Amino acid sequence: MNRRLLILSGALLLPALPALAQQQRPTGVLDFLSGTGVGANAFVERATIGDNFEIQSSQILLEKSTHPQIREFAQDMITAHTAMSAELRALPEATTRQPASGDDRMQAKLASLRGYEGDDLNRWYVQMQVEAHREALTIYESYAENGEVGALKAFAQKHLPMIRMHLQRAEALQAPRPG
Repeated sequence: MNRRLLILSGALLLPALPALAQQQRPTGVLDFLSGTGVGANAFVERATIGDNFEIQSSQILLEKSTHPQIREFAQDMITAHTAMSAELRALPEATTRQPASGDDRMQAKLASLRGYEGDDLNRWYVQMQVEAHREALTIYESYAENGEVGALKAFAQKHLPMIRMHLQRAEALQAPRPG
């Protein structure tokens, strides 16, 4: 239970790392967590959950949608996030930090997506992709800048441009089209 609490605490602190890093000296809970690897644990957990969500939601989309541009995007998400996930799993610094499965929030989103058809499916899939990539961008930027484990920090830095590109593509799919 204590390990889960530490992981959760780290996950909640991760988006705030850039602001906290500007302070002269960490205080309070950051002093307590300093050097514990919680930030690395949270990064690996959130990155793994994010990859799993991208892959699974894209598989749902491919099963049910005929929209050519969104299907192409979904296939690209499966390819890219499968490769990222494999690369992360191959890092010795990540192997003991990965969660066994997704979180409840991810499972709820996937269940919701399965309930949609047609235009609603396409619209909600793209919306979920935008949200997921915004969250991933925050996590990867934070860890790329403030990460404590060199190999994981390098992984985050390496994949930031791709995550930015995925977000831009998802946002472009959201843009209104001339009718």
